[in-house]
Amino acid sequence: MQKSLKIFSIIISFFLFIGIINAEEINLDLKSERYILYNLKDDNVLLSKGENEEVSVASLVKIMSTIVSIENNKDFDSKITITEDMVKGIASDVYKLGLKKGTKVTYDDLLYGSILASGADSIQALSIYSCGSIENTVKLMNDKAKELGLKNTNFTNVVGLYDENNYSSAYDMAQILKYALKNETFKKVFTTKSYTMSYDKKKTVNSTLVGFNKKAKQDVSFITGSKTGHIKAAGYCLASTATINDIDYLLITLNAFNDSTAHIKDSIKIYKYFGDNYGYKTIFNEGDEVTRLKTINAVKDEYIVKAPYTKEVYLPNSYDPSKLEFFYNGKNELSSLNWKGSTVGTITAKYENKDLDTFNVVLSENIEFSLDKYLAHYGYYILAFIFVVCVGTVGIMVHRRIKAQL
Repeated sequence: MQKSLKIFSIIISFFLFIGIINAEEINLDLKSERYILYNLKDDNVLLSKGENEEVSVASLVKIMSTIVSIENNKDFDSKITITEDMVKGIASDVYKLGLKKGTKVTYDDLLYGSILASGADSIQALSIYSCGSIENTVKLMNDKAKELGLKNTNFTNVVGLYDENNYSSAYDMAQILKYALKNETFKKVFTTKSYTMSYDKKKTVNSTLVGFNKKAKQDVSFITGSKTGHIKAAGYCLASTATINDIDYLLITLNAFNDSTAHIKDSIKIYKYFGDNYGYKTIFNEGDEVTRLKTINAVKDEYIVKAPYTKEVYLPNSYDPSKLEFFYNGKNELSSLNWKGSTVGTITAKYENKDLDTFNVVLSENIEFSLDKYLAHYGYYILAFIFVVCVGTVGIMVHRRIKAQL
């Protein structure tokens, strides 16, 4: 049995009751062809489009090559001498930090040079030093993709250069970045805005987001970490994290073409939309009365169901709380056979027939038996039974007496 119950004054999450949206539905006018936005607290997708399509992701590849390099490195403190293999074979049209054969650098120089500056020479040197060779790094990158369960990713180089077999997707890149951010070394680099090289105190590298934003002129103060990417085949891409109103987000935008500021402007539009229109709201508090269940032959006529915990949900500010309903599914009536600690059903909070939260109804006390109510409820049947028994007994006795006289 389902029963509509008391309405709470809460705000319900837009994505929970109408599903994941894309930016066209909310008129964000994005130039990025593919994207995915996560609320990191709940690990829920808030916004997406083409998130599983296999495409070139340019230098976002360096997120994976950097994290596998960190995980396979055995010495973070030694000086590293740049070798010829580390700086050879790099395409002329990609950014390079300017490392030379024989230069002595630190591991941090290579890390920040790879993520902040997006230097092709930095990531090659990092890969060779950490994993033995670029080929082995690529193998480790693909092994990691399989370990993470990624279905639309394959790597052929550590830099992000175009190759028809070097691809990923917005969804897969989000999983890679979420995984990488669990590593404190990677997280520190990813969230840094600038770094001065140890081998040249006059050489400071800034996040590429800072460079692109000189033209975009956007407020990026709430963006906590970033990695840009750009090649002709991929357009402009951006992997970023942001904190707005104490809520952490992760966003991947891919394949914005013909505008070198589009990846930044798109990301800002997305972040600001959700930051301005959504937030966490308490939908019920621990101990709030949810509903009352009928009892039979019990001292109390009803059992009061209370919320077992406080629940917060990420919700749109425009929500109409009068449409929230709670439904009970379980025993129709409770009796003294239902003991403290037993589960008698569930309560589901719904908005427009979409589930928001479900919890078990666990009795916090025994249902105490009432003899008076039992007799009041069954008294007629008991009297009828006694009458039948008496009539039957008298009938038998009369029958025996008549038979004896014969």
